[in-house]
Amino acid sequence: MRNAISRALDLARSGVQYMVLELPTGYGKTVAGPHLYRAYREAGLCWRAIHVFPLRAILHRTLSRYVQEHPDIEFTYQDGDVTLRERYVKDPYFRGEYVLTTLDSFIHNLLRVPVAEMHKFLERHLRAVHYHIPFAYIYPSCVFIDEAHIAAQDEAGKALAALKASLEVLRGAGVPVVVMSATLGGWKRKFFRDFTFIELGDRDEEEEGRVVVRDDEFERMFSRVKYTVEIIDEDEVEKCARKEMEKGKRVLVIINNIQKAVDLAKSLGAVLIHSMLTREDRQKAESVLDRARVVVGTSAIEAGVDVSFDVLITSADVAESVVQRIGRVCRYGGACEGKIYLFGKNAETYASIKEWRLPYKEGSYVGLLRGDVEYEHGLYWLLKQISGFIHVLPEELRKAYLRQGASFVRSALIEVCRDVPPSPERCFTAALDRAADLPISAVVAGSCKLEPPPRCENVGKCVEWLVDAVERCGEVPKLILERYTPGYGPF
Repeated sequence: MRNAISRALDLARSGVQYMVLELPTGYGKTVAGPHLYRAYREAGLCWRAIHVFPLRAILHRTLSRYVQEHPDIEFTYQDGDVTLRERYVKDPYFRGEYVLTTLDSFIHNLLRVPVAEMHKFLERHLRAVHYHIPFAYIYPSCVFIDEAHIAAQDEAGKALAALKASLEVLRGAGVPVVVMSATLGGWKRKFFRDFTFIELGDRDEEEEGRVVVRDDEFERMFSRVKYTVEIIDEDEVEKCARKEMEKGKRVLVIINNIQKAVDLAKSLGAVLIHSMLTREDRQKAESVLDRARVVVGTSAIEAGVDVSFDVLITSADVAESVVQRIGRVCRYGGACEGKIYLFGKNAETYASIKEWRLPYKEGSYVGLLRGDVEYEHGLYWLLKQISGFIHVLPEELRKAYLRQGASFVRSALIEVCRDVPPSPERCFTAALDRAADLPISAVVAGSCKLEPPPRCENVGKCVEWLVDAVERCGEVPKLILERYTPGYGPF
């Protein structure tokens, strides 16, 4: 076990309830979850665990690994993906011993909108909601928040506001919390106030609220990794990918435009991952990541994927994303030569970085990480008010939820499916405000049929359409695609 993880376990056993593991990509933060749970359980601080992931893809792969490596722990999950039901127990109220869930599900379960009853909030009259049930199971748990930096990348500031309110609720209840990320940036100290930060450094040292650990073995692993960086134009991406494929290299290409990613994947014959693949297609793609010669994806693949490539071709997006993506090249260290191709307006800046894996070394990426973040103060105040009362009238809770766009974290979501009758495996979840951009042929809810949603000029209009649809049909509708190409999506 790595030195910094061992130190975190010692702190957990000694009663340190609030920690931030700011450790490099590939260090083993996620796989440390069950070990941290055992340490807190030994200390008598919790007897359950809830592990919160920003993306469903990370949850799926981690769940499989945990079940294999920790047979003494009962693992369950909360996620809308029905493809997991054949192998694992779904747990919408967090009643299992160790629950894996997404940030959206966790925050709503914590802040009075239980995921299992979320559909009720779209009905005209909300008579009762059992929001006390998930909180009763969160209270005796320890909570691990993985890849926390992703919440800060939400430009609207909703996810960060919801995370901030949630942390205060957890701390008020005495729930141990461990935050994990490689790329938090300077804003972390103010946001995670009174947490103990664990990080790597050139020497062991401790001060109030900060523990620095030297890990010679990890440093040796990456001392022989060499990255060669080249700046290219976007129209050279395919040519560079083919050149590296011909050399027998494993290539990862990340482009933050789904249509461009689809076109490139088709041309290269690549495995493709993006947010608008059906669940069965997404599962198929994830199952071959370990052996795929070339993978094309959007930002949906940049975090939590424990797969190593030889070459990365990426748009030069925000620094946090670029660091995570480069962490997928020569991921396991050793004598490895990785090639990075950058394109976009920030390419020159990133090309000057000399150290991508050891953040404490001279010339590392740390100076590029954001120093400050903004969160939606109105939402934060609202969630604090909601959490401050033992009982909230269901109708008042419903009004607050709908005013926030039918989500406290992002935007209203809706199921989009390939065909009728809708099969969950052949559907994906999409933001309602993007639905008008998809090739929708029909909207169905059981035997009820509706007109496709209009282009949403604002969040309120989207939610109004959704509420009207539920009133007319008695259930949440599903959007049916006019076209869908297996493995590629509705493009």
